[in-house]
Amino acid sequence: MLTTAGITKRFGRTIALDRVDFAAAPGTIHALIGENGAGKSTLINILAGRIDSDGGTITLDGAELRGRSPAARLRAGVAAVFQSPMLFERLSWEENLALGSFTEARARIDLTTIASRARTLGQSLGLELPPSGTPVAALAIGDRVRLEILRALSFTPRVLILDEPTSVLAPAELARFLEMLRRLRGEGRIVILVTHKLAEALAVADDVTILRAGRKVAECRTAATDEAELARLMIGELAPQPPADLSRASDATALTLENIVVEDRGRRVLDSISLRIDRGEIVGVAGVDGNGQAELAAVLAGIVEPSSGSIQTAREDGVAVIPQNRDREGLILAMTLAENLLLARPLREKFTGPSGLMRSGAISDFCATTLTEYAIRAPGPDTIVAALSGGNRQRLTVARALAGDPCVIVAHDICRGLDLRATAELHRRLRNYAAAGGAVLLISSDLEEIFALCRRIYVMSGGRLREISSDNRNPQWLGLLMSGAAS
Repeated sequence: MLTTAGITKRFGRTIALDRVDFAAAPGTIHALIGENGAGKSTLINILAGRIDSDGGTITLDGAELRGRSPAARLRAGVAAVFQSPMLFERLSWEENLALGSFTEARARIDLTTIASRARTLGQSLGLELPPSGTPVAALAIGDRVRLEILRALSFTPRVLILDEPTSVLAPAELARFLEMLRRLRGEGRIVILVTHKLAEALAVADDVTILRAGRKVAECRTAATDEAELARLMIGELAPQPPADLSRASDATALTLENIVVEDRGRRVLDSISLRIDRGEIVGVAGVDGNGQAELAAVLAGIVEPSSGSIQTAREDGVAVIPQNRDREGLILAMTLAENLLLARPLREKFTGPSGLMRSGAISDFCATTLTEYAIRAPGPDTIVAALSGGNRQRLTVARALAGDPCVIVAHDICRGLDLRATAELHRRLRNYAAAGGAVLLISSDLEEIFALCRRIYVMSGGRLREISSDNRNPQWLGLLMSGAAS
């Protein structure tokens, strides 16, 4: 049994956790839910030994766990996989797993043995691994999460903590992943699942604990509750969201791609991609992560040069990209909020005076206004971005994109790891932007999000794009298309 009693944590004047009691039994999956900033990340960081609490106790099978030491927690039987994969990108996946427990202590590192043991463990859990020698930099986020899970399981933990592990999985992948969690439960482990996806929590968890503003507000059996009740406990009442606008958009084209080809080491990762987005519409690209979506976003961001094909936009430098990995591609964590806003060229130009110097006072005022408008919880413009929660970092990235007044926004998995309220707010902003004449390309593995927002839908699989007719929005069929199991 894993229990906490009276766990309290303060960051300055902010009380992140206020006397939280928590208990998870062996052979169960326990979901931990709450809004962004509710205290979930703080609690699991304390459980994993990454930070120390200011008060309270943690016990596992009757033994108290003390202090701040991830290594000591691993030895005690507690392993965690966090939302942002912590892997060395220039190393192969086998070399990254060598940092786990696939090799004997003080033994010579044998990558072949590591790969063999990892594949055996992966097969027992239904996890597929990449080809041998593949560098982590070439892997999709979903593959990276799987590697993190395997590395954590190599320590044979009694407790496995998973932080938003399903946020980039397509329907077919999700079913396999939930089955893996059930197998771990069947082995007698304690699985703690941090998620904002209430349907998944209800589908796989035995118990659920709800945090709100640093306090535990409820704990219940999943069999005795439903999505509406959990949402109410998390955030109170949430206004219903309007359906996707399927009416005809403007005749003015904002973005056109014609036969875009991108090759990587002799393989076509984008294969003759063509699409059109008009002003005033949101167009979706649905697909399993790793099928060319990241390369498509990189092409539109100007990071990757296509081997062939053409791109036309309504305005030069008029495309803003909200990347999938905000920490690695969207923000510089060691810089302040104000400095990160100025990474957008239109904003730098806006706040540069005739002498070529930045107008610091105007920048500070603009940043303060942005913090208020987008409900970014931070002391002020000079706050270092690394101090923000994941949800607040995402709000900052979206705010920067919209403030630059682009004609096209490319939004790649922008709601990954966000709670219901934050997701609804970002959806509202994208709708308002499109209604004002903007164009949005929404790249997502979440079909519910695609259906809720998009006037037209494409499916990407194997680097190819296929447009779906508006009268054929069957989620099961689209899920099969995404996974390449239907034609």
